[in-house]
Amino acid sequence: MPRPLRPARDELAEATSHGVLYLRRLRRAQLSLSLLAVTAFGGLLGALPLALYLLPGLSRIDLLGVPLALWLVCVPLFPLFVGLAIAYERRAEALERAFRALVGPDDDAEP
Repeated sequence: MPRPLRPARDELAEATSHGVLYLRRLRRAQLSLSLLAVTAFGGLLGALPLALYLLPGLSRIDLLGVPLALWLVCVPLFPLFVGLAIAYERRAEALERAFRALVGPDDDAEP
């Protein structure tokens, strides 16, 4: 006779093998998202010194009396970092919502 299906919430609360599997999948998804964000951050940050090294003429160009290299450090990077942070936060919230949907509705939630 097959075992009855148990809600994911019970599996988590009782720390069964299925509950451990649910948590492992959530942690793995969070870790892959974090590694992707760190890689994107490092790539953006590392590309600037590489560009300045490969294109030495950029350091001789002035824009409004400020070297172009300084403009490249200040202006485009910070909006890109903010955009990366916003994308990371949205994806992390989506992972949490999916996990909560798997576990089931909260008993404490108000309708």
